[in-house]
Amino acid sequence: MEVGEHYNSNHQRIASLTDNDWRVALNKCKKHIQWRLRQRTLYGAHSPSNLGADPVEHYLGVAYEKILSGEWEWKKEHSLSEQMIRIAHKYIGLEVEKISTDKKTSLQIVYKDIEEDFYHMANAPPDIDESEYEEKLRIIEAAVFEDSQLAIMVEAIKEGHKRSEIAALMDIQPRQFDKLKEKLERKVKNYKSSTQ
Repeated sequence: MEVGEHYNSNHQRIASLTDNDWRVALNKCKKHIQWRLRQRTLYGAHSPSNLGADPVEHYLGVAYEKILSGEWEWKKEHSLSEQMIRIAHKYIGLEVEKISTDKKTSLQIVYKDIEEDFYHMANAPPDIDESEYEEKLRIIEAAVFEDSQLAIMVEAIKEGHKRSEIAALMDIQPRQFDKLKEKLERKVKNYKSSTQ
């Protein structure tokens, strides 16, 4: 979990909470999410297949994580349950926005002049230097050496498999593949910074 800018201020307030306070806040937030998502989890933005998990648990987990990590400020005028509900609302809206944006871009028709592309092939970018490619690949493989799941993913990508094929191969949802991809990028970035 990455620490956000509001980590310290949030944890000052969290320190005063009891287990019962957490139970009450989580229960209120869960009931509110269930009410907000009623009849909207069978398909679309809030379906388990899109989110890679139970929708209610997914948004409850996001709200909980954002408070603990400090990515989202726990404002003084809100109780814990109110702040968690506000976070869940925001991410429910963002998921709908993301899906509708994806649909719009996927339905756009782009007209290309094939003849123009043919004549511009002479100005095509040069191929990547073989040694540069090998070095990048070596860094990626070294970064994921101890993580077997990421190593499998890298091998599948090297073989040219698509996102859905790799997700099926690894017995995970495509959404979980995206999370793994983010994890891979973080590992490579951390590995590069530690070796420089």
